[in-house]
Amino acid sequence: MRIPSPPSLVILMTSLLIACDSGAPLPEEKVEKLVRPAKLIEVGKTSDDVFLNYPAVIKSQQLSSLYFEVGGMVNELPVIQAQQVKKGDVLAKLDQRDLLAKLASAKATYNNANTEYQRGLRLLKEDAISKSKVGERKSNRDVAKSSVETAEKALQDSVLIAPYDGSIAKVDIKIRQVVQAGKPVIDILGKDGGLKAIINLPSSILAKSGGREPTTDSYIVLNAAPDRQIPVTFKEAALQADAASQTYEIVFTFEAPEYVIILPGMNGVVWLRDPTRSTSEINRIRIPLTAIATDGDQKYVWVVDQNTMTVSKRNVVIEANVGTMIGIISGLKPGDSIVATGISALSEGMKVSKWSK
Repeated sequence: MRIPSPPSLVILMTSLLIACDSGAPLPEEKVEKLVRPAKLIEVGKTSDDVFLNYPAVIKSQQLSSLYFEVGGMVNELPVIQAQQVKKGDVLAKLDQRDLLAKLASAKATYNNANTEYQRGLRLLKEDAISKSKVGERKSNRDVAKSSVETAEKALQDSVLIAPYDGSIAKVDIKIRQVVQAGKPVIDILGKDGGLKAIINLPSSILAKSGGREPTTDSYIVLNAAPDRQIPVTFKEAALQADAASQTYEIVFTFEAPEYVIILPGMNGVVWLRDPTRSTSEINRIRIPLTAIATDGDQKYVWVVDQNTMTVSKRNVVIEANVGTMIGIISGLKPGDSIVATGISALSEGMKVSKWSK
């Protein structure tokens, strides 16, 4: 057998390789671009540092604590808690037997005194009685009339009447219970009064505000609905500080959103713009320091296109300050979406997805 010469061996090997690769070419594999999770923020919604927050207690603007103006034993109690009532409905009534007896006695005394007075007037015309005696009888008549009015009022005060349409929030009495005059026994919550949030503002903050009212973009977050920001409106402020805490009571009003049940006694947090900050400080754009990258002397951020979820560089001019939040002079506008952290791993045109815990 003859061994092929080296050039012939090369040609043979090449022919064999071509023969092995003579099948149909393999389809080209598609390489998907890397999608990197990223923490995104929307410019203009990260300025919580210019907000102050204080615990708040919710109360109704139309919540009344009703009480009897006379003491006695509860004889009728036709209502229960959470019951709807109309203006003028009887809510509770005391035992009226003693009050009725006192009224009857007062009326009898008045009728007798009035009869004596009228008789005196007739005798005075006949010159059979002195004017001073008639004056005395008139005085007795007037005193008796006042006693009748007092007894009638006591009888009226033994009945609690609903002052407006609403619902019974609390009932603190029972049938046959003896109650004292002036002690709250029933709380009624009005339908149309709205709600109020009460906070205690430190005197140091109030003093620095220069008497300015809290701004209109204040809001409350309820413990029972932590995902809702409910706008509140400043109503009033106490002019005298609490002696112990040196805080001033501030009242905000608001309306309950649809499908959210808010009752007096609930708790929340009121957020309001810091009154010590200037307008320029409040309105400026501030972003986290971790969102800013440097290329020589130029600062830039990675802006996210919400349609394609791709990132691109955008140059910004920043304020000369320090801290975790940096003010932006130019380059961004409210509503822009940027990457907040991990910017060193980004590149132009890279796709990102919103990262959440």
